[in-house]
Amino acid sequence: MESGQNLQSSKLGSMPIGKLIFKMSGPAILSMLVQALYNVVDSIFIGAFDPANGVLALSYALPMQLLVNAFAIGLAVGTGSLISRLLGEGKNSDASLAAQTGILLSLIVSAFFAVTGYFISDAFVRAYTIGSGASGGANMQKVYEMSSTYLTICTCCSFGMMVEIMFSRILQSMGNMIIPMITQLVGALTNIALDPLLISVAKLGATGAAIATVTGQIVAMFIPVIVIIVKKHKWDIQILFTRAFRLKKRILAEIMRVGLPTVVMNSIGSVMYMVANVILNRSTDAVWAFGIFFKLQSFAFMPCFGLNQGCIPIMGYNYGANNRARFDKTFRTALMIAFIYMFVILIFFHSMPELLLKLFSAGNDANRLAIGSEALRICSICFIPASFSVIMIAMFNSVGHGIKAMLISLLRQIGLLLPLGYLLSTFTSLGFKGFWSAFPIAEAVAVLIFTPVAIATINKIFRFKAQSLASAAATSEMQSDGKQDKAQQAETNVNEEIQAF
Repeated sequence: MESGQNLQSSKLGSMPIGKLIFKMSGPAILSMLVQALYNVVDSIFIGAFDPANGVLALSYALPMQLLVNAFAIGLAVGTGSLISRLLGEGKNSDASLAAQTGILLSLIVSAFFAVTGYFISDAFVRAYTIGSGASGGANMQKVYEMSSTYLTICTCCSFGMMVEIMFSRILQSMGNMIIPMITQLVGALTNIALDPLLISVAKLGATGAAIATVTGQIVAMFIPVIVIIVKKHKWDIQILFTRAFRLKKRILAEIMRVGLPTVVMNSIGSVMYMVANVILNRSTDAVWAFGIFFKLQSFAFMPCFGLNQGCIPIMGYNYGANNRARFDKTFRTALMIAFIYMFVILIFFHSMPELLLKLFSAGNDANRLAIGSEALRICSICFIPASFSVIMIAMFNSVGHGIKAMLISLLRQIGLLLPLGYLLSTFTSLGFKGFWSAFPIAEAVAVLIFTPVAIATINKIFRFKAQSLASAAATSEMQSDGKQDKAQQAETNVNEEIQAF
């Protein structure tokens, strides 16, 4: 009789696609919405505590936080993608090694950021603030002090986030979306509950916001660990370390094949934000407006990332099982869902920008409200083409083509956005409006370029998969006839062709 977790994994190849996407993505979308909420709550409470400087301080710290997140997410995506493919191929022993290797990597990287964050956080914030020449209503010395403290605490204690994200992706890759949802909900709610107490009641300001953030992450980290220990017999792979664990080069290489491009892909967001702050830094009001947009846009992107998380194991499993019809239907259905959702969020951004901005204590600051409203209306147009990009990224990651996923983000956020934003805001009469306009332009061009690439990739990977299966069948027949050398050569030739592609 199959275990509960085996039955869960088998549903990836048999349950109706619409129902399966809802089952797999629904919990992740809900938890991502809560995640987006607590990202915003930090800024709302810090904005109420110090209207002139609070949100700005968190905006200057955000690029380094995004870099830490990039490593956490990238390594977890690489691990989860490999596990789902190995399970689809029936290689549970290798899937266990992949899970344990991923956990080890998350511990190593969190230790690295604890050390480097302690030494470089202050210098990183100082470069933006003290002596930057920025103008506006902020006290840059105070912004610097708040931002430096906040960032140092968040980077030094990032282990909770690193380990929690890794465990969540491992469980998602096996088809379990409930535990990751509970994990993220508990972490987010812990943060939301602590924010007003530490920021406003205890009057700790940015220090309180940072403590609330890392406490929520650490609490969330313990939930999957406890569940896996208590229900250890229910998992069809060994997730926690055993004495038999050995680091295998081939497993590590496969994790990195998707993981490193995903790290780079998510790091691109950090680089984009850093350069954007430099471009906008001639006005702290513009930096403030961009920080607000970046926080609020998480309500558009985070649920789509939840959809992304739910679809990666479905597509990865059915690619491993060579089920083209289910793979294609998952891809199309996810695109439709992402598009409809992003369109609804776009309407909100266009119809009530000032109301959204006033959540962050903009008050009656006419200049901030004007710049912020313009930013929200123009930048949010990018949500429509971005809905396609997010699902294409999920598809590429699900089949091990992390480089292509990375290139989409590279093109969207650096190759097109930053040059366009700089040129339009500096050398035209558009000013900051030119920078905001670069967002929808960059997203649309990236989709036009990568749509044919995505279609070609899907066609080729399944052709190669069919060849691989045919080669395996031929190998088995040759081996039964005693033609061992020819069988091995035939299998090697097909594997080399797949790797080259």
